[in-house]
Amino acid sequence: MSAGNLFSGGASQSAGVLGLRWRLFDFGRINAQIDQAKGQEAEALAAYRQSVLRATEDVENALSSLVNRDAQATTLMGGETSLTQARQSSFIAYEKGTASLIDVLHADETLLQASDARAQAQTESARAAVATFRALGGGWQPSDTQLTSRYPLR
Repeated sequence: MSAGNLFSGGASQSAGVLGLRWRLFDFGRINAQIDQAKGQEAEALAAYRQSVLRATEDVENALSSLVNRDAQATTLMGGETSLTQARQSSFIAYEKGTASLIDVLHADETLLQASDARAQAQTESARAAVATFRALGGGWQPSDTQLTSRYPLR
């Protein structure tokens, strides 16, 4: 094939045969590339599924914690109310002379412990509510670079 015969019918035929011959010996590499792409797709799908499972687990754990913490805070609130009444009864008995000051002080101590436990339970309940909000996708903020690149200021 010379430069003068470059665009003749014979030249295109021989170029086609060369291309065909090259492709005949290239199937192994093409099949390997296809297998590699399929493997990458399967890997990405597995990573996506794992992310979804973790997110679902986070939401489930956060909701369970929220329900349990709220129930605990409610129970402790009822106990605190009962201990407040018991402390008042103890103080009235002390004023009438039927109970000692030690009994009143013991009732005060028990009431303060219950109040502290209730406050801690309410704090944990609030933290569980925040964890639930975050697990459901709340609190996410895109970075400034994402905002400026997608929505340029005018």
